[in-house]
Amino acid sequence: MKKVFLDTNILLDIIEGREKFVLASSNVFNLGIVGKIQMYATALTFANCVYTARKNVGYENAVNGLRFIKSHLVIAAMDDAQCERALDSPMPDFEDMLQYEAAVAAGCDVIVTRDSKRHFPQTGIPVVSPEQFLYSFAEE
Repeated sequence: MKKVFLDTNILLDIIEGREKFVLASSNVFNLGIVGKIQMYATALTFANCVYTARKNVGYENAVNGLRFIKSHLVIAAMDDAQCERALDSPMPDFEDMLQYEAAVAAGCDVIVTRDSKRHFPQTGIPVVSPEQFLYSFAEE
């Protein structure tokens, strides 16, 4: 089964019901719900989601949304070595590098995000949009 790391913005699309993005992000998430993929995120993702979503949907709705999401994915660990690699990375977004290193350590096959690819390394784990992931999944 394909291991799919979901970046923070994908979970925010779902929690906040972001009109332009919720359909594709929800379709990726639904593949995990029905057991076609194994989904991963980090505790940092959850912290970022609560911080952002509480402003848009309220704290209680943000936490309740994350409780539902948490029941369908694995929390990827973050450790000292991953932090060191992220600090040593030339990539411009430290938080995204922490996420990338956690995805690598968890053995994920792909990262699904709406962030531009400039935030993640262009080698290693493929980094794709929800739409690209759904297209490639349908072809498999």
